[in-house]
Amino acid sequence: MRIFNFHMGILLLLVTIQTHAISIEERQVLAQKIMPIITSLLLSNSTIAHTVTSEQEASAFLSRATFGATPQSIVHLVTLGNYDQWFREQFNAPASYHIDWAKQHLKGVNNIADLKDSPKDWKRYNDTLGYMQRDVWWDIVVHGRDQLRQRVAFALSEIFVISKESSFIATDGRMSYYDVLVKNALGNFETLLQDVTYHPSMGKYLSYLGNAKADPITGSHPDENFAREVMQLFTIGLYQLRIDGTIKYDGDGKALPTYNQNDITEMAKVFTGLTDDNDFFFVDDGGSTHATRTQPMIGDDTHHDTSAKQILGHTIPAGGTTKQDVNAALHILFTHDNTGPFIARRLIQRLVTSNPSPEYIQRVAKIFNRNTQGIRGDMKSVITAILLDNEALHGATTRPLTFGKFREPLLYFSHLFRAFGAQNSINTLYQGATPLYQYPSFNFHGNDYTQQEAPLEALTVFNYFTPDDAPFSLKNASLVAPELELYGTQGIHQVVMGLINQDGFIYDTYNLTADLQLETEKHFLENREYDALLEHLNTLLLGGFMSNITKSAIKTYIQDHAGLDNDTLARYVISLVMTSPDYALQR
Repeated sequence: MRIFNFHMGILLLLVTIQTHAISIEERQVLAQKIMPIITSLLLSNSTIAHTVTSEQEASAFLSRATFGATPQSIVHLVTLGNYDQWFREQFNAPASYHIDWAKQHLKGVNNIADLKDSPKDWKRYNDTLGYMQRDVWWDIVVHGRDQLRQRVAFALSEIFVISKESSFIATDGRMSYYDVLVKNALGNFETLLQDVTYHPSMGKYLSYLGNAKADPITGSHPDENFAREVMQLFTIGLYQLRIDGTIKYDGDGKALPTYNQNDITEMAKVFTGLTDDNDFFFVDDGGSTHATRTQPMIGDDTHHDTSAKQILGHTIPAGGTTKQDVNAALHILFTHDNTGPFIARRLIQRLVTSNPSPEYIQRVAKIFNRNTQGIRGDMKSVITAILLDNEALHGATTRPLTFGKFREPLLYFSHLFRAFGAQNSINTLYQGATPLYQYPSFNFHGNDYTQQEAPLEALTVFNYFTPDDAPFSLKNASLVAPELELYGTQGIHQVVMGLINQDGFIYDTYNLTADLQLETEKHFLENREYDALLEHLNTLLLGGFMSNITKSAIKTYIQDHAGLDNDTLARYVISLVMTSPDYALQR
C-alpha cells in the first residue's frame, strides 16, 4: 500500500502540472514548489521495511553491521523478520563506553581502591596498564550489546585517526577519544566533527593543542598539521567530487583540487588558541590530569588569530573568539558539497564493499545531505542507508566481480571470538609475587599477531591502510583492496590457526584466555554429520558464500582425519574455513 501511495502521489503531481490551464512560466514555478515534495516521497520510500529471508542472509548482514555473527544473533534477526526492527533495537541499546568499563572493572591498581572515588589517580593506572585500552576494546567488541554503534565507531576510528604510536597520548586519553566516536557514531556528523576537533588527544596527535597565532617578532606561524588533515582526511578530500563520488576534471584532464595552500594557511589561523584546561597554554608548560586528557579543549583567545579568514570561498569575519572561528570553519567543511560523497565512500568501504558503484555512493550521499526529516549529517540515516542499500544486500549477486571487501585481521578475531562464544578470564598482573591488578581480559596483546593492527594504533594518520590501495593486478582493473596492505606475504593463516587450535606457543607466550565453546561443532562430528557441519559453518561464518570447491575439499579433509578426537578436528575444520579465500573476502 505504501509503494502504491508513493507512485500515485507522484502521478497526481505530474498530472496537475501538465493539465492545469496555466502558462509555461507558471508551470515551472509550480514544479519548483512541488519538487521538494517529490524528493521527500523518494527519500521516505527508502525506509520501507526489508524482510530477512534466511539465516544465511542474516549472517551476511551481521558480518557488515557488527563485529561478527553469532548463532544467537542470527536466530534473533530471523525471528524479528525485518531489518528495521533490528535497527530500532540497536539505536535504543545503551552505549558501552570505555571509561565507564574501566571505572567498573579496574580496582586495586597500585593499592588504589576505586577510580570512581579517586579520579586523580588515573596517572597511576595509566603508568601500570599499558594494555588497558586494548583489553577494554576487546571485551566490549565481543560482549557489547550495542554492536552497530561499536562497529561504526571502529570504522570512524579508521577515518578520524589518532594512535598509541604517539607518545603524547596517555591510555585514558585514547579511551576517552574512542568514547567520543562511540557517542557520535549514531549522532550527527557535524557534532562528531566538533567533538573530534576539540578532544585533547586529537589536539596532541595533530599538534594544534597549544597552537599560537603568528608572531611577527619571532617569525613563527601557526601549525598547519590539523588544518590540512581535517580537509584531506576527515571531510572533503583532495579533489572535487560529484555527488556519486567520481572526480571532477578540468579541460586538460587534470583533477580539480578542493583546496590550495592558501586555504591551508587560512585554516591554520582558525585552529589557534586551543589548549587543555591546565592553566597553561603551551604543551610543555605544566602537567596534565585525567580531566585535561579527557575533557574538551578550551579556547585561550589571547593566542588566537582574530583576523578575517578566507576559506574555500567563504569568509570568517574578523574579531571572532577561538570557538566561534573553529565552529564556523567546521561548519564550512560540514556543508561542503564534497563531504557527503567523501564520507559515504569511506564508510561504505569500511562496512560493506571496497568498490562501491557510483550509484551506491550517490544514494548514501543524498541521505547524508538530507534525510527524510530534512536533516543533514544524520548518522543513523546514513548508516541505515549504507547497510540496507540494494547493493549491500544483493551486491554479491548483482555485482559478483567487484562486490565485497577483504576482512581486516581484527575482524577475523572478533568474529572468531563471537561466533564460538570465547570466554575470557581474570587477568592478573604481578610485580614479583605481588598482584598489581585483576580484571576480565582475553589478554590479546600481541598486535604482531594481528598484522600490526590494534584499535587506535595505526602507524600514521593515514590509518593501517589507504582507501585507494590495491595490488598491481587489481589496480589494472580499476579496483582497490585496501585491507590487503595488512596481509603481507604470509597472509594471516598461521595466526588464525594458532588462535583456533590453542597453539601452545601463542597462548603460552601471550597468556591468552580466549576459550572457544565448540560443543555444537563436536556434536556434528561425533554423529558424522559432515555436510551439516559445513552448512552450519557456512551460515555462521560466511553467510552462505562457501564455494562447492571449498566444501568438497574440507569434507575430504574431515573424512581423511576422522581418527582425530572431535575437539581437535573441530578446531582444524574451523581453521580451514576461516583461512579459505571464501572467508577472506567478506560478501
